[in-house]
Amino acid sequence: AGYLRPGEGTAPGLQCLLYHSLLTSMALVMLADDGYAFMVAWETMALCAYFLVASEHRHAEIRRAAYLYLLISHVGAVGILLAFGVMAGSSGDYTFDAMRDFPTSGYWPSVAFLLALFGFGTKAGLLPLHVWLPEAHPVAPSPVSAMMSGIILKTAVYGVLRIAFDLLHIQLGWWGILLLVVGLSTALFGVIF
Repeated sequence: AGYLRPGEGTAPGLQCLLYHSLLTSMALVMLADDGYAFMVAWETMALCAYFLVASEHRHAEIRRAAYLYLLISHVGAVGILLAFGVMAGSSGDYTFDAMRDFPTSGYWPSVAFLLALFGFGTKAGLLPLHVWLPEAHPVAPSPVSAMMSGIILKTAVYGVLRIAFDLLHIQLGWWGILLLVVGLSTALFGVIF
């Protein structure tokens, strides 16, 4: 509560509302059972995090970092939405039950996986989609930065796992190798950086 004291930034009451809206939206991402509910919760999470990062909005550096986060988040959301569109196919049914019936032959499952990896990778900070991380984390209030590191980034990992193991219900070997290479490259780059 001490971090949400009155100052030059957003009012403490609004920060509390945004913080709890962020928590709620993250829970709804986990509970979503169709693409529409998932995307509404995902975008609500991104918007709440944006406004929380921009709490001290009178500083140009903070506004720029928050805007970069929002931009990268929305670019990633387009990738997730396209992945859902590929899995919905010609049926146009965006429920997860319908997506589970997606045919596992051909190249379309790989297209859906790569789109999901791109979309969720923007939020997880995978290399080279990590550009918002070193900008947004230092300028965000400490509780927001902790929430972003501890949960929001892991929500993106959950999204990749949900697509690969639940909705696509097949796993190709090169998907795992790609995830290992990208994850290890990101970790190595992060340590060096």
